[in-house]
Amino acid sequence: MGKSLELLGLATFNIIIAIILSATFLKKSEEAISTLTTPHIEKFVNDITEISGGIRKDMDSFEVTSYLMAHIANDSRFSSTIDYNMPDISESGERILELDKLHFISNTLQGMKAFTRHEAAVKIDYIQIADNGKSARVTTTSHERGVIPIEDNFGETQFFPVTGTSYCEQKLVLSEESIIQMAEAVCSTNIDFINSDF
Repeated sequence: MGKSLELLGLATFNIIIAIILSATFLKKSEEAISTLTTPHIEKFVNDITEISGGIRKDMDSFEVTSYLMAHIANDSRFSSTIDYNMPDISESGERILELDKLHFISNTLQGMKAFTRHEAAVKIDYIQIADNGKSARVTTTSHERGVIPIEDNFGETQFFPVTGTSYCEQKLVLSEESIIQMAEAVCSTNIDFINSDF
C-alpha cells in the first residue's frame, strides 16, 4: 500500500512540474534567451503541462529526461504538501514530499507511466520578474484528473479515477548558459478519489 501511495505522490508531481518550471520551451532550433519575459513563462507553463503529463506523443522518456536535466537547477528543491482523500482506505490524510533534482525527474517519469487518461489545465495567477530579468517568482493554480493504480491490502491493483488541484509558488532563474531553470518550488496539493469514472 505504501508504494501505491508513493505513486500517488508521484502523480501529483505531474501537476507540480507543470507549474513550477515556468519558462520557455527551448527546441533545438530556438536560441537561448537573454532575459525572462511574461510570454516565455506563459508558453512554458502550457508546454510543460503536456510534457510532464505524457500528452506530448512526440517526446519519449529520454527526451523528457534531457529536457528536465537542462531546465532544473542542480541545487533545486521541490516541496509539496499533499492532502488526499481515499474512499474506504485508512491511509487517507496528509503527506509531505521533499525532492531534489534527480529524485524529481525520476518520480516524474514514474508518475507519467502510472497516471493514465491524464488531463490538465494550468492558470498563472501571478508573475513577478526581477528588474534584471534573471529571475522570477511565479504563482500558479493547476487542475488535473486521470486514473492511477492503487495496490490494496491484499496486493491486488485497483484503478481509481482522481482529481487534483495544486497551488504553487516557485522561483525561476536564468542560467549562465541563458537557459531558464527552476530553482525552488513550494506547493500544496489536494487530491480526491472519485467513485465514478470520467
